[in-house]
Amino acid sequence: MYEYDQISDWYAANRHPAIGVADVMRFAGSLGDSGKILDLGCGNGVPISQTLARMGFDVFGIDSSPEMISQFRTNVPHAHAQCATLQESDFFNAYFDAVVAWGVVFHLTAIDQARVISKVSHHLKDGGKFFFTAGDEKGVTESTMNGVTFRYVSLGSAAYRSLLQENGFEMVAEYRDARDNYVYIAQKLPDTP
Repeated sequence: MYEYDQISDWYAANRHPAIGVADVMRFAGSLGDSGKILDLGCGNGVPISQTLARMGFDVFGIDSSPEMISQFRTNVPHAHAQCATLQESDFFNAYFDAVVAWGVVFHLTAIDQARVISKVSHHLKDGGKFFFTAGDEKGVTESTMNGVTFRYVSLGSAAYRSLLQENGFEMVAEYRDARDNYVYIAQKLPDTP
């Protein structure tokens, strides 16, 4: 998103360094000691991708902002990085043990959210887990960061549960975290013959 290019330095200086860390560490801890994790909307890599890399995971980050990806490459130097929209990315033509999407799904239109959830399912190994944040109630809102306006689209928890089920997922958990982010965790079920 070009909006993040406009605020990349401000974002790096002002984003709280603990946002999402405890939740992602708990999630990653359920995966085992290693594996490949795709971070969708990875931004500058701080703190989510950095945390996952420090835990020993092979991290792959995708973000549409060239400024954010440039910072990501510096902040998480051993990670794989791709500058692309989630809609256009090939997801590294790889299969992952888990996919994390903190603070990105709700920037997409409803149609694109459905497409990305389908792509995630295609690129997750059987039993792989999908962790993402989005709204729990249906609606569209706008807010500003450093004078730049951002649009947020929530399909609502019932619609996310339905989309996940349609794409071969089982809901593992959904909850509101300590900072008022709504978290979804789903697991890809094995294909049935």
